[in-house]
Amino acid sequence: MATTAVIKRLGTRPTGKNGRPPACKTTARSSDMASKTILTTTLTAIALAAAMTGCKGSEPAATTTGASGEPVSVSETIEAREANFKAIAKANKAAKEALEDDQPDFAVVGASATSIQTDAGKILDLFPKGSGKESGEKTEALPAIWDKPAEFKTAADRLATAAGKLKTAADAKDAAAAKLAMGEIGGACKGCHENFREKKQ
Repeated sequence: MATTAVIKRLGTRPTGKNGRPPACKTTARSSDMASKTILTTTLTAIALAAAMTGCKGSEPAATTTGASGEPVSVSETIEAREANFKAIAKANKAAKEALEDDQPDFAVVGASATSIQTDAGKILDLFPKGSGKESGEKTEALPAIWDKPAEFKTAADRLATAAGKLKTAADAKDAAAAKLAMGEIGGACKGCHENFREKKQ
């Protein structure tokens, strides 16, 4: 009787097949929930990292102020001035080759001179403040360009003046004078590179 009373107070345990208590599923369920939680947390972290990476890629490009006061892209400015110098080098090469012939093609020399003079006049506007290394963009322009603006202007003017002399010589079909002018153009380019362009390693 006492034993029966104790069983009643504790309650009757459910039994499974063969009279044995059923297996406990609590541990398995807890493990599944923990795995799902870890997976969800991991996926969330990956998504957040991807979003942050995307934000870095969308940072605004560096800008500076153009000659007319409008904001311009530093990277585009650097590309424009590099293209300008390449055009000068191309015209200089064409004039040099034309003058090397026994019968120089003064039409080519004259056109090259005009091209160089025009592009030399663009140089100053292609180096606005803020378009140097401080912008974070890759450039060979030295700080001296902005620290010594008068000297930089003199260097650009020297190139334009030499190109003008080349044009005059070409119009006169004077090969000797044209070659002298070519020497001045080369000197102007060299002087500018030595003082205002980063030396290549």
